[in-house]
Amino acid sequence: MVPPEFDQLVRESDFVVRAKVLSVNSEWLERGKSRTIVTKVELDVLEVIAGEVDAKVTLTMLGGKIGEREMVIEGAPHFVVGEEDILFVQGNGRQVVPLTAMMHGRYRIMRDPAEDRSYVARENGEPLTETAQVTQAMEGALPGGPLSREERIERALSPEEFAKRIRAVKPAAASTSTPPEND
Repeated sequence: MVPPEFDQLVRESDFVVRAKVLSVNSEWLERGKSRTIVTKVELDVLEVIAGEVDAKVTLTMLGGKIGEREMVIEGAPHFVVGEEDILFVQGNGRQVVPLTAMMHGRYRIMRDPAEDRSYVARENGEPLTETAQVTQAMEGALPGGPLSREERIERALSPEEFAKRIRAVKPAAASTSTPPEND
């Protein structure tokens, strides 16, 4: 997967949300005589950042595990109940993974206990210190030189700042959704 530019990631998304994972369930999808495993991720939308979407969304993606049978999609994210993310969604139910640019369409909301604040991290757990990092591969050197993990966390964007930068590219439609309280 070629990492997109930040503006491209935002513009190509049908919607962008801050959401909490409510459930993750795999099931068989039957089409004619064939069947495949899909995983449904139910989300509680905490904030609509761009586009239009309901307060509850279920992402449907190819792959998952049912009993001993497992279908793995390389580069697909793994969701866990209770996690909070900023998600760039495109083609839900029509694409293998409904996140824009697969793993580049998920940004985790992490907590820095030392500073008692929330910050945004990439799918690989690396703190997002600037939107230019969106174009970086998940592995390899990060821009800004050799900073310690603590320094990267300290400089990481807050969810509110990241949402502000997303809205500068593509605003949300008229919505009653409000952002979570500041941490």
